[in-house]
Amino acid sequence: MSHLQVKFHTKQQRYKVGESPFSVLGSVSSSDLNEVIHKLLEEEERLDEDSDKSQVEFDFLVAGELLRSTLLEHIHDKGLSVESVLLVEYFEKENAPELELCLDHKDWMSGVQLDEDFILAGSYDCSVTVWDRKGDELVSSSVGHSEPVKDVAWIKHSKGDEKYFLSGSQDQNIILWKYEPSLLKVKCLFRCKGHSKSVECLSVNRSGTKFVSGSWDCSIKLWTTSPDLEPGTKEVEEVEKLSSRKRQKVEKKGYHRTPKMTLCGHTEAVSGVSWLSEHEICSGSWDHTIRTWDLRTGEELSCLRGSKAITSLDYSNLSRMVATGNVDRHIRLWDPRSEEGAVVKSSLTSHQGWVTSVRWSPLSPHLLVSGSLDNVVKTWDTRSPKTPLYDLTSHTDKVMCVDWSQSETIASGGADNKIFLFSSNSGNIEQKLE
Repeated sequence: MSHLQVKFHTKQQRYKVGESPFSVLGSVSSSDLNEVIHKLLEEEERLDEDSDKSQVEFDFLVAGELLRSTLLEHIHDKGLSVESVLLVEYFEKENAPELELCLDHKDWMSGVQLDEDFILAGSYDCSVTVWDRKGDELVSSSVGHSEPVKDVAWIKHSKGDEKYFLSGSQDQNIILWKYEPSLLKVKCLFRCKGHSKSVECLSVNRSGTKFVSGSWDCSIKLWTTSPDLEPGTKEVEEVEKLSSRKRQKVEKKGYHRTPKMTLCGHTEAVSGVSWLSEHEICSGSWDHTIRTWDLRTGEELSCLRGSKAITSLDYSNLSRMVATGNVDRHIRLWDPRSEEGAVVKSSLTSHQGWVTSVRWSPLSPHLLVSGSLDNVVKTWDTRSPKTPLYDLTSHTDKVMCVDWSQSETIASGGADNKIFLFSSNSGNIEQKLE
């Protein structure tokens, strides 16, 4: 059996061992290398069985990819030389997310997003619901929309203890809601009208001042998130023409709001939108393309063409990559600003059905979560494209949406009428790597 020369390295100082080369068998796997690192730690730090470090498992990175086979097979796959000394980076392994909470509803759960205190969800029964993080239903409203809600999003700005959020629906409308936790009430402030077909996706900018929406009408629209009527706008002019009685009726149902801008270019449904910066967004579509847009001019900046319909899209400010879910079961990673080389930088393959939803971790440039029609939620490290970190199999029907807005919690909703919350320790690990 051939031997290989390896040199171990870690950024986590508490697990550091000597960096002198070691000779190991080519047949070693991650579990074997774990034993080697623990033995070296015991020799250098005299760890006893009660030490917290003795229980830690490590992952190993070789040539930019996590080791998921024998070391020799990995070397051959990456086209590396067996004669040179291999640099093997190791770090604390991501623990499996643990089921934290299960919420039951009356119909398919099609949109979910977390904030620090609450869980926001949209459903095929036309409702939007707010739970607290303990799982108690605080308020639910089905009077806003007349058809299934496809996506929901929190708006970051607030007044006092008031909170604001959005819901987009197959009824072509987007509603801007005000939620008052102290009164357990929601109020429809504005009905954002402009789309001519189902609203599929929403995304709010970092400052919470604007949002964009994508629709089956192939367009993207830009809106303000202001909870007040804006002076000098068409909204105010129309309201001022109303009698006091009519004005009260309109206020109760929500004022009408029109978009600030409409972006046209896609030839099929827009299934995902995400902010690249304060003035640029990207969008994914069933027309197989990812397009970037300048919101100052309304111009299309670039168009990346793929080979399959895109069902979901999310951009990471950490990795500066776009992840898309696709109808051929793959997750694809793109550089939205790429002008040369391969359009798709990497593909993550494991799902057995359409990938319906993808979301990046807010704290790691490598981690993301996906949901699929195969009923499974998967967590991924992009450095392991063929093997997910973990399969979360709590759902008994199609997974319709996932969220990773809060670093320590993953959420998913499905056609089994349930929302699940899973605890994640990725934030802790990322902090240890710093």
